[in-house]
Amino acid sequence: MTGPVVGPPAPWEQVLAAVLRAAYAWSVRHTGAAAVKEVARMTGVLMAAHGPGVGPVTPGELAEALHRRLGLLPAIADCDDREISDAILLADDCLTDQAYDLACEYAGPLGAAIDKGSRLPSWTMMRAEQIQAAAREAMAESGRQQDYVASRRFLIEHPAATSRAELRELLSVAGVSLPPGGYQAIPAEQRHRARDGVDWWWPCPICRWPMAVTGDRVRCRYRPHTASYRIARTPWARSRSRPGVAPETGPRSRHRIRPVLTRTDPGPRVAMPAAQPAADAVCVETGIWRFVVVPGASELRLYRKLTRLGAAVELWPDLDAYDLLVTVGSMAYKIDLKEYRSTRRLLEKLRDARPDVEILLPDTHDRQLGVLQDALPRAVRVTTERRFVSRIRNQLKECR
Repeated sequence: MTGPVVGPPAPWEQVLAAVLRAAYAWSVRHTGAAAVKEVARMTGVLMAAHGPGVGPVTPGELAEALHRRLGLLPAIADCDDREISDAILLADDCLTDQAYDLACEYAGPLGAAIDKGSRLPSWTMMRAEQIQAAAREAMAESGRQQDYVASRRFLIEHPAATSRAELRELLSVAGVSLPPGGYQAIPAEQRHRARDGVDWWWPCPICRWPMAVTGDRVRCRYRPHTASYRIARTPWARSRSRPGVAPETGPRSRHRIRPVLTRTDPGPRVAMPAAQPAADAVCVETGIWRFVVVPGASELRLYRKLTRLGAAVELWPDLDAYDLLVTVGSMAYKIDLKEYRSTRRLLEKLRDARPDVEILLPDTHDRQLGVLQDALPRAVRVTTERRFVSRIRNQLKECR
C-alpha cells in the first residue's frame, strides 16, 4: 500500500522543524561544536523563511525565542494550531514536554521540511506509522494472533525493567517477540544522581516508563499522564527502613539511600512511584514508548474497564487491524482509540478513516470531540471513552 502524497512543507512547517532542531541542539550545546553550528544553521533557516530583519537573526536571539511561545514567531503565527502556537520549547535551557509532543506528532514533516540531516534524536525523524509498522512486523512474526497480543501486552506492561537479568527472566516466562531496538539503558535525562553518587529512576504511575528528571522536578514526558513530582529535600530515609518499600539487596544495600518524591500537582490520585536503581535498568526506546506504550496503556485500561463490566472484549483483532472488538449480546463494535495531542494532526489521520470502525478518544482527550465532529464527514463516527463505556453499561443492563 502506498502512503499519501506529501506536498512541499508550508513556511510554518519549515520554521517548526527549524526551531525544534535548534531547541534540541541548544539543550546539548555543551557536548560539542556541532550543536552550536546547528543552532546557527537553524537561525539561517528562520531568516530565510521570515525575510530580512524579521524574527531572530542571531543564535542568541533564537535561543531566547525558544523560551517563549512559538506563536510570537511570525511564521508560526500563521499556523491555526494552538498546540503549536502556545508551545514553549525550552525551560532553563532544557527541552520541555511540549517540545517532545511536537517532535513526536510532527516527526514526518520534520524530515521533509529542511533536509535529512538533523541534530534531533533519530526517533523524531520517523513517522509514527513507521515505528508502529516495524514493531507490528516483529510482534506478528509467527502469524498467530495470541503471540501478537502477548508480545504487545508485554511491551505495554513492561516498558522498563530494573535490570537486564529481570528483563531476561520476564522474557523467558512470557516467550514473546520484541521490536527492533528492544531495550536500552535508561537515558541520562531520565536519571537522578543522589548525594552518594548512585543513579535512580522513577516509573510513571500510568505508563510505567522512566519519567524525565529536570533538576529536582520529575514527571512523565507525556503530559496527559498528569502526575508531577519534586525530589524531596528533607533528609533521606534509608530505603530498608521505609514501610511498604522492599529493602535494597546486594553488597552495598546498607549504604544506599533511596530518594523520595513529593506530589506537586492536583491531578488524579495515583500510587506514589518508588525510586529504582538505574545502574543496570533498561527501558524501551523513545519511539516505541510514544507510539506503542502510550496508546497501549489507554487501550489496556479500556479493555479492563469493559471486561469488568461484563462485555466480551478482544484486543487488537486480526493482528491489529483495529484496537478493540467489543461484543454485547448481538452487538459488536470495532473500536480504534486515537490519542493525539494535536487535533490538527488527528484530523489529517482521520480523513481517510474506515467507516466500519468507531473512533474513540480517551478521557484525557475528550475536548477534541466537538472539533472532530464538525470537521469530519458524517461517515466517520467519533465518541469519547466516557460515552462509549456508558453505552456499553446500558446495553449490558438491557441484556440482563
